Amino acid sequence: MTDGRVESNIFRDLFEGLLVYGPDGRLLPGVAESWDVSEDGLTYSFHLRANAKWSNGDPITADDFIYSLRRAVAPHGGPAAANLRLIEKADAVMAGTAPPTQLGVTATDPATLRIRLSTPAPYFLALLSSDNMALPVHRASVEANGDRWTEPGKLVSNGAYTLAEWQRGKPLVVTRNPNYYAKDSVSIDRVVFHPVADPDEEMKLYRAGLLHVTNEVPQEQVKWISLSQPKEFWNKPYLATYYYALNLTAEPFKGNPTLRKALSLAINRQTIVEKVTRAGEMPAYGLVPPVVPNYRRPLPAYVAEPMERRLEDARRLFADAGYGPSQPLKLEILYNTSDNNDAIATAVRSQWETAFGKGLIVTTVSVDRTEYLKRRARRDFQVVRAAWIGDIADPTAFLNLMLSTAQPPRNDPGYHNAKYDALLAKAAATIDTPERAKLLVEAERMMVDDVPVLPIYHFATKSLVSTQVKGWTFNIRDVHPSRFLSIGDPTPPPSTANKTAAAF
Repeated sequence: MTDGRVESNIFRDLFEGLLVYGPDGRLLPGVAESWDVSEDGLTYSFHLRANAKWSNGDPITADDFIYSLRRAVAPHGGPAAANLRLIEKADAVMAGTAPPTQLGVTATDPATLRIRLSTPAPYFLALLSSDNMALPVHRASVEANGDRWTEPGKLVSNGAYTLAEWQRGKPLVVTRNPNYYAKDSVSIDRVVFHPVADPDEEMKLYRAGLLHVTNEVPQEQVKWISLSQPKEFWNKPYLATYYYALNLTAEPFKGNPTLRKALSLAINRQTIVEKVTRAGEMPAYGLVPPVVPNYRRPLPAYVAEPMERRLEDARRLFADAGYGPSQPLKLEILYNTSDNNDAIATAVRSQWETAFGKGLIVTTVSVDRTEYLKRRARRDFQVVRAAWIGDIADPTAFLNLMLSTAQPPRNDPGYHNAKYDALLAKAAATIDTPERAKLLVEAERMMVDDVPVLPIYHFATKSLVSTQVKGWTFNIRDVHPSRFLSIGDPTPPPSTANKTAAAF
């Protein structure tokens, strides 16, 4: 299981679900070549391809998906399985009060899978195409190898690629799956994923011709790259939000919304996107990005006010919260090591210290990704850098993060508001699109007023994509499975066109 973007890219190459997210964002048939939905929107019947096989040649059946979905929502499945709560009895199975056999998944025959939902969800098909927990796993190899089933030589997958090489800290290599049902449409034979966290190092590898695609580019080079490499710089709106989460389970934020509001007011988001990130990002005042269709984000009233007025209000609230030069507040901002994260943390610290003077002492702490994830999971922070990439273009992809039942890395703050939960539950049971949107807007406005998080900006992609890469198409999730891409010179020789290795 994973919530990470890089890991998800690997999973998409190795495994395939019932549906897949196409290059331009449209839903395409995956293992299921067709499907039917009941009139009440609760029952989905998926008809599997007759030629769908595992990488070892075993046929893929409905029982494989039943086993995998039951395994995903079992109590050990953890927070990553939250999206599957839509399935009937999933909540009870996750809580351990019902056996996995009661989950609403059945097989009418080996080639037909039926999924029953607890409430209608128009976005369920999109969720199946994007949620890693909805991917099938090969039962025999999982049970035979235990925790080692994911190792090269043991991993049996069903996607366009199979795992060839992987050691911690070294490049991960996948190669074309000869048993994939659409193998003839797969152009790239070999894909290499490099474990590089530093954008500067990515740039070096890219310039040396060792990468065809970067995850991002160094913050300070965005302007120069956009001007000098316009055909390679991929800078588009993105279904993601960057924010700081506040630990509401401990002081100083527990039971102190006044302090939380003061800190939020003092952040000049416009300055951050114009002077720090500089890649077309938009200031964020809530969690849901503006690219989500059929949804109008609720903006706080202070957005229309000049920054000086906001700072006046922030200082007043800060004092009302009990802090000032005679009783300064000490805060720590935690983030995973990255020049970009460091630049944003430095900007926020500067803005806070300018606003509150000697009343606030801010320390920024950078740790490696492993330590960062561990500290987030146990809420060992005051303020932590977070970001969320929507797995579907629906407001709930972001609003569900703050449900009381959600656990880190979703509900990092430990936010609990029964009215908020009730609004999302009501929206989940509402089929009428305008009425559902109205309920979701009300929920987000309530959450924003409570300030469990400090939204900073909505992302724009800032990757370098070599002109050798063909098939790289815009979609708001910035998802580009290798099976839809090809690599080569502008006019590659026919004899070598399908033998080029792609590196990411």
